[in-house]
Amino acid sequence: MKRLLLFLCVLLCCRTASAKELVSGRLIMVSTQACPYCREFRETVGKFYHKTSVGKRFPLTEIDKDAPPSDFEDKVWEILFVPTFLVYTQDGKEIARFQGYRGDETFWSELERAIHTQKPAR
Repeated sequence: MKRLLLFLCVLLCCRTASAKELVSGRLIMVSTQACPYCREFRETVGKFYHKTSVGKRFPLTEIDKDAPPSDFEDKVWEILFVPTFLVYTQDGKEIARFQGYRGDETFWSELERAIHTQKPAR
């Protein structure tokens, strides 16, 4: 019984480590509650984004432009249009950003281009 528990603990630790290794960065969506394009994104792509391979590598965090978290307040002033998508590496460097939501095909195309660019945006 002890061996079985030990095996399960080791297996769980390995699974947790490999899940963390999958994360390559983060996708931040700056939005507002009143934005119709933000709402459309939430209702289409936003519902299943976390289930996609890109969503697992670049988890989505939505930030309200009108009430940003304190660690993001310095970035919000430079964002004029919503939604704005910011792509960050795992170590917190912004590598790309794109504005607007013009449908799911355009979103996926812009996100793939941003992820594969891997050059600091600012």
